[in-house]
Amino acid sequence: MGITTVEQRKNKYIIMNKLAKPELINEREFKVVADGLVESFIPLKTEKKRTGVVIKSTVVGMISLQSYFREVVSKHMFLDIVSQLIAIVKECERNLMNVNNLMLDDEYIFIDATTQKVKCIFWPIFNNEHVYEASQFFNELPFRTIFSKDENHDYITDYLHYFKSHSSFTIKSFEKLINDLSGKKTTNHSHPLTGSTQFGESQRISNKPKGDTGTTDSSQKSCPQCGQETPLTAKYCSSCGTPLYPVEEFKSQFLNISEVLGIVDSEEETTVLGKGAFAGGTTVLGADLFEEPAFPYLIREKTQEKITVDKPSFRIGKEKSFCDYFVANNNAVSRSHADIITKDGRYFIIDNNSTNKTYVDERAIPVQQEVEIFSGTKLRLANEEFVFYI
Repeated sequence: MGITTVEQRKNKYIIMNKLAKPELINEREFKVVADGLVESFIPLKTEKKRTGVVIKSTVVGMISLQSYFREVVSKHMFLDIVSQLIAIVKECERNLMNVNNLMLDDEYIFIDATTQKVKCIFWPIFNNEHVYEASQFFNELPFRTIFSKDENHDYITDYLHYFKSHSSFTIKSFEKLINDLSGKKTTNHSHPLTGSTQFGESQRISNKPKGDTGTTDSSQKSCPQCGQETPLTAKYCSSCGTPLYPVEEFKSQFLNISEVLGIVDSEEETTVLGKGAFAGGTTVLGADLFEEPAFPYLIREKTQEKITVDKPSFRIGKEKSFCDYFVANNNAVSRSHADIITKDGRYFIIDNNSTNKTYVDERAIPVQQEVEIFSGTKLRLANEEFVFYI
């Protein structure tokens, strides 16, 4: 992806993405987002400038998830927001939209502080130069969160253990975990994307300021960032989104992820993230949270066979001695039909001058040229269909 910039003006964020070669607008996805057909996506528009195409999004009356998580977060708040984000990922999949174009970054995810409704930015781009991995985002989210000290934090341990114990991330298995931690039943329906009442404002940790607010009206207080007058009970400035609570009182109510997982930081010792304290020595932070390497995989539609793509160059064809996956019982597939290439965390397919061509999402691709593929991309080698997953 090209250059992304954020400009904040009072209660408004303006996010701009300047496309870089070889990026192109995906017209189908752009229409879905621009027309507001998916409620959880923030609408976009494009501007043509001398230096290229810019996609622009304007967010009004919401704050970034990054700012929102600067306040103490309860279990219900955390799991509800994760549930909404899972529903948004599933919405992408249902609409056959590239999940890797969903901007899963807490600086660019926005939330209505009153309703707790989450909205995301989706860049409708071909050949996206910067993809957003859902598994990495969800794995790192607790490390950007401040948790209430008055709750049992076993759910965070279980949450992180999921990423350690699952070599392959799937949104379905992750949703089941979140539903289990929330005490919900897993269903085939998406999480409602409207403001949740189950985990609403009444669940939030109280951070009411005490004493003199420094305002002339005892029912109002001034935002320290922009000076906007807000109600005394407000937790965020309605103009710029700055949290409104005394720092010392705020600090007394939270635990960061290190304290949740039992890290001790002192001159005498350093303990491992996720383990209990023990005496002596310095060890690797998070040593027991590393997971086994996760490989992408294909599902062969005819047989529902799962094919692990575990090599940097993975060949598919009907010549058993030359291929990493042998396509049996199909003479339309060439001997060395196509390769799936892994480079720098991105994935590409190359047609090896096959007789009956290789198709990506029903489009024939050029011979001997890398074409990027993503989780959910449909591949067809001659008449043999596969779906690629990360």
